[in-house]
Amino acid sequence: MTSGRGAAAPATPASVGLLRVIDFGQVTPLRSQTLWHAVSYGVSGGQPATLSFARPSAPYVCVGYHRDLAEVDRDYCLAEGLPVYRRMVGGGPVYLDDGQLFFQICLPAAAVPVARLDALRLLLAPAVAAFRSAGVAARLDEDGEICAGDRKICGHGAGQIEDAVVVCGNLIERFDHERATRVLAVADPAQRAETLRLMRRYVAPTPVDAAAFQAAMTRAYAQALGLDAAPGKLTATEELCLADLDDRFTSADWLDGPRRASRQAARQVKVRAGVWTVAAQAGPAKVVASVVAGTVHRAWLTAPGLNGDTAAAERAVTGVPLPEVPGVLARFGEPGRQLAAAFAGADGKRI
Repeated sequence: MTSGRGAAAPATPASVGLLRVIDFGQVTPLRSQTLWHAVSYGVSGGQPATLSFARPSAPYVCVGYHRDLAEVDRDYCLAEGLPVYRRMVGGGPVYLDDGQLFFQICLPAAAVPVARLDALRLLLAPAVAAFRSAGVAARLDEDGEICAGDRKICGHGAGQIEDAVVVCGNLIERFDHERATRVLAVADPAQRAETLRLMRRYVAPTPVDAAAFQAAMTRAYAQALGLDAAPGKLTATEELCLADLDDRFTSADWLDGPRRASRQAARQVKVRAGVWTVAAQAGPAKVVASVVAGTVHRAWLTAPGLNGDTAAAERAVTGVPLPEVPGVLARFGEPGRQLAAAFAGADGKRI
């Protein structure tokens, strides 16, 4: 989440008075994105803080504003009839379908702490309370993700749109882990298989009653923000904005996204905070690995001259913190140094 504001103390959410609640119901994949963007522009223009809900009528893929479209397997999506859209908030490409109920909380920027983590905790804590009300032992972990145990149960994205801050999340009633992996552009079979394994391990659906969850969300956000919840709808200005957003989000220029630096040599895929896979190459040496909590979880190594030491090298780096991997590989001579150079392309901070 970004903000161009200074360090002045934010206004209290209670000063707004009203929490507008909009249930959009089941909508097209396009509208499941453009509706909440229109709300964000409305709140930026003076509408009250708004909690909205929507469920897509069909599956699709959505990529974060700053992310490279090359992270999506466009050929697969085209063959499967999956639209691809670019949102205005962060995060990587995600697979979305009607097994997910989306929620969005949007406040005037002046009512939200400037620090990103503080803002996330303010705006996600009520969602945690709603999960608990629905019988899920949810918590907000140290990475700012909503989890049950060590498994992510709610994806979220956050950002600032003009003078409004929005956090989006989802109730995942069921989840197609295989398809969520398949929509990603991952060329290496070992990385794809490991990504799928980790996704099944660390991303969990919570099949609770959606209506009860939605009611609990409304109560929790109203109480946390000190606002009176009331049903609402889009204003005429927001409806006009919605039409413009529909056009923008279906344009090729918007989908292509902003200009970016040259692509990184490593292909990294985030499963949840602290859990990711990487495929990287340095000359003839190639690395495929999974990383959990900063430590190499599994590794597949290829380097000329490694020969019979391959299995030993793979065992040697398993369980090792990522910064210590080069030192471990150094004892494997020149092949180890080549592999260390490939590992140097792995950087969890970039995902």
